[in-house]
Amino acid sequence: MEKLGTASFGIDEERVAWEGLASSCAAPIRRFAAFVLVGFAFFIAVTGAVIVFYQFFLRNGTPAGASVTIPWGAFDATMLLGVAVAIGGYLVWLLKSLRSYRAFSAVLSRGGLDPHRPTAGGLRAYSDEQLLALRSRYERLHKGKLRERLGRTFGFYGDDEFALGPLSVLPGTFEMGALRVEWETRLILRSGEPMLGISWWTEGRHNLLPRKPDEAHKLVYALRYTGDSVRELKRRYGYRTERWHATVPEGKLFDAVRDLESSHRIQMALSRSGFRKGHPS
Repeated sequence: MEKLGTASFGIDEERVAWEGLASSCAAPIRRFAAFVLVGFAFFIAVTGAVIVFYQFFLRNGTPAGASVTIPWGAFDATMLLGVAVAIGGYLVWLLKSLRSYRAFSAVLSRGGLDPHRPTAGGLRAYSDEQLLALRSRYERLHKGKLRERLGRTFGFYGDDEFALGPLSVLPGTFEMGALRVEWETRLILRSGEPMLGISWWTEGRHNLLPRKPDEAHKLVYALRYTGDSVRELKRRYGYRTERWHATVPEGKLFDAVRDLESSHRIQMALSRSGFRKGHPS
């Protein structure tokens, strides 16, 4: 944090700051459900311990073989403890998450960036893989608020050079560079229009902030857009991929097979690394 607390920083430091901000925004509803499960597990464990304690240590003359009556108050107390563990744990996580979010927001602000609008100055903080995953999501969405937000935030629009089934562009290519320029040009042309901010709550639900482009994140994002492309290919040309040679147009067959093999290869790589498919959300 001290290293990042400067008046300006390069792309690597910027990406570290964005990663910290994004990591502070785990999905709040999903996290609450996780703490509810922890509280329920605690309730079950403590209830079992109470039953054992009464059966072996508080028999008070109960004949051998007879069960001991356990007062309902003991169960009520364990239930309240379980609720307290769930709510207390969630509140502790929430406070830490918001504190971390504020800290990284301050770092980005000191660097001359808007922590709520990461694309206000362009798309340089985003890796090719993350941009393609976001553009793939935009492609699959029907008209609505999220699609409009993606279009305004990243410069996406339906008539750009991106296409699924098969993919029309790959990371690190000239075509990808041209697509970036196209999106950034659209952002400039629409700079006079209001851009919705990406808040802590929004990022927790939609995962729109830049993530550090390490190999694991790149694989996860690549799996998303290759998977979307393969699903589109199957929808168009049939789910029996061994028959694609007869159903896919000749000019698209090579790219279709490439997407299918890439999807399988990325799945295997992620399985070997133990990295969860949905981690960067």
